[in-house]
Amino acid sequence: MGSLFEELEAREAAARVRVEELESRIAELTARLEAERETWSRLRVTRETVAEVVAETHRPRGRLAQRHRLDRGRLPPPDRRPSRHHRRPLGP
Repeated sequence: MGSLFEELEAREAAARVRVEELESRIAELTARLEAERETWSRLRVTRETVAEVVAETHRPRGRLAQRHRLDRGRLPPPDRRPSRHHRRPLGP
């Protein structure tokens, strides 16, 4: 019977070592996970802030911008662009 208890103690000790190793790995992964969540959060806030700034800076600034959709970054066709010497009225 003595050898049976020795075997059980050896298995118990081995199981304890495995548990301690897993707990250590879990602690390491938990720290990494928290750091990655923080990075993800900062990047998400940055993207949202940039999108807001871009949207605000590309809003139409008058009838000319609305008529020619300059808010989307496109210029009107060359024949419809006002020249330096000739300004078309902005009315309807």
